Amino acid sequence: MNRISHFLRAKTAYNLHSPFVYRLYTEALFSRCPGRGRSAADVVWRLEEYYGLPHSGSTTLHTPDGVFLVVADTGGPDWDAVVASPDWQVTLDLYSCGVAVSSPRLSKQHFLLR
Repeated sequence: MNRISHFLRAKTAYNLHSPFVYRLYTEALFSRCPGRGRSAADVVWRLEEYYGLPHSGSTTLHTPDGVFLVVADTGGPDWDAVVASPDWQVTLDLYSCGVAVSSPRLSKQHFLLR
């Protein structure tokens, strides 16, 4: 999917119906942190900051809300396998990277986010 079609189909905070994803989107992923962008490394850094984890740079994070997996490329077969897998309940496609969440209290949902 190219950047324009992703932008046209993606949602913002105002269109999110999941309280978990809304909180994650507004408080962790896209909070105003100077010097941080939307690359996979930046998303990992934001999640580590939000959950108070030590900065390890690992793409798999174990948090109180579940296990997070950050995938650097959402255009490849690895991301498609993560989205289709029943092991990951919530997947967030941020265009530049993807975030998958495994938690038994969440239902299977996929989000395209700006």
